[in-house]
Amino acid sequence: MSKRKTASKHARSPTIAAKAQRAAQAIVKSPKVARRSVSEAAELARKPHRDAKPAAPLAPETSGAAMEENVTHTMTEKSMSKQFDLSSITANVCAYQAKLIEMTQTNMALSFEFSHRLISVRSPVELFTVIAEFTGKRIALLGKQSKEMIELGAKGTA
Repeated sequence: MSKRKTASKHARSPTIAAKAQRAAQAIVKSPKVARRSVSEAAELARKPHRDAKPAAPLAPETSGAAMEENVTHTMTEKSMSKQFDLSSITANVCAYQAKLIEMTQTNMALSFEFSHRLISVRSPVELFTVIAEFTGKRIALLGKQSKEMIELGAKGTA
């Protein structure tokens, strides 16, 4: 009979064997992508791509004086047709903000009223009636608020 050497007690434990197996596994790393310096990137951007086609002109070429006349004519037409009154825009924005604050306050008041009513509920049936009541109130309030915002927006654009 041959004498067999027994392994130590620690070598046979599964946790140590698993640690040894994980350590023996090869670590796989993704290849590092070489980063270009700013000067290399700028140089590559300046060079045309070999598949790139030459760019066609976007507009037919006209003389500089003709272009200037066209631009000044367009600018005067636009400035005459649509003038912005900064004070009216500011007033509309202020009215819009005031309306949003008012809407937030009414929503918070309704939420607090709902929470107080929920606290005072005594039975499950009453719970459902309170929920149904406040859901209806919330839907009506949101409909009213959306109409007000639409009116305010229409007044601001007119």
